[in-house]
Amino acid sequence: MTIHLCIHGDVFTKTRKIVDWMVSRTGWPVVSDRDLIEAAGHRFNVPAGRLERCIKAPDGMLNRLTHGTERAKAYLNSVLLDRLEKEPTIFHGSMGLPITRQLPQILNVLVTARPRFRLQRALHTKSVSERQARHIIDRRDRTDFQWLRHTFRSDPFDAEAYDLVIPSDRLGTETAGCLILERLMQAEIAASNDATDWLDDFKMASKIQVLLSEGGYPVSVAAQKGHIRMTVDRPVLFLDRLAKKLERQVSQIEGVQQVETRAGRYFFQADIYRRCRFDLPAEVAFNCFTRCRQHLHENAAAEFSALAQRPQRHDHARPIQQLAPTASS
Repeated sequence: MTIHLCIHGDVFTKTRKIVDWMVSRTGWPVVSDRDLIEAAGHRFNVPAGRLERCIKAPDGMLNRLTHGTERAKAYLNSVLLDRLEKEPTIFHGSMGLPITRQLPQILNVLVTARPRFRLQRALHTKSVSERQARHIIDRRDRTDFQWLRHTFRSDPFDAEAYDLVIPSDRLGTETAGCLILERLMQAEIAASNDATDWLDDFKMASKIQVLLSEGGYPVSVAAQKGHIRMTVDRPVLFLDRLAKKLERQVSQIEGVQQVETRAGRYFFQADIYRRCRFDLPAEVAFNCFTRCRQHLHENAAAEFSALAQRPQRHDHARPIQQLAPTASS
């Protein structure tokens, strides 16, 4: 089974340096968020700028009318799943998290750092004032927060979603890279042979998701060995009628054996009473997101406190050589 790597980091946390170090040791190609957006735009004949705008404002009023973010997400997933069938790849960014969190053959790594460290790096790399640097960091953090909140509404900041958390302000680039290499080897040893079935199921679900999102249907799709489960995520009129219509469309796709439609968490039937959805205000949710990231950083810093004080070793040729055949296959 081919192992892939997804590295997602906050801005100004030395994430790019860690990615470059991994490339120098493994030789794997890097696919960034921009690469995925451009590939999706080229395949589905949509301007890359439009896809990027939909992703950066997933909860905007325009998206509620056009469902642009749902289509953009479906397009990105389709492109990413095709990449997973090729050589081992390093995915750098957050666009692939909806898929990479669910597949067992992908190692998810989060790179974090203390706010003060990030601010100092921003001042060092950008010719801006401290106020402008804080604004840049806050804007990028809010963009990531909005994307993750829209994508993972059930538990958007799950601490168990990442296989490894790197405190880049405590660890050097080489030390962090060696930790990732060790986890890659462990993941390769523990890999099961049914990952191909997982990938086929996700490709089937992605194909159906693209079809339904282009029709403007507020439906999420899951597949397992030809059995399709569609979940209606928003309130609609005549749920039974919509379910029959969707099932007729999906059942015509090759490989589909059974179709099931059910109401999701955010669905409610219209009646004479006004229904309300009580979500956390955006500012409160963003503060929760920030505290969660700080908690992940503190736990990782405590876990790797010995490595932070230990001199860097240079005897990592053996694990790199063991990964090399996988990278070339």
